[in-house]
Amino acid sequence: MTFRCGEGPEGHDMVSCRKAILELLLDYESGTMPPELRAELDRHFSDCPPCGEFLVSYRVTGRTLQMLKPSEVPPALAKAVIAFVKARCKE
Repeated sequence: MTFRCGEGPEGHDMVSCRKAILELLLDYESGTMPPELRAELDRHFSDCPPCGEFLVSYRVTGRTLQMLKPSEVPPALAKAVIAFVKARCKE
């Protein structure tokens, strides 16, 4: 598998970049991604500041959510977050 970003004549197309990256972030962050693909993504994160910022945001969100106790997350919020992530992955 090769990472294809949404780079066009005007630079990086954020919709295409995010769609491609969202599908790969779990493997990227968990360390289960093949080294060649991880290297491609590392280069992309370095070359595409918006995607690099998105990666930082993804990591911060994950750390913040890990600090919450399950009982502290209202069920409606949990459903909304899950729906949001699923919708983003389908875009």
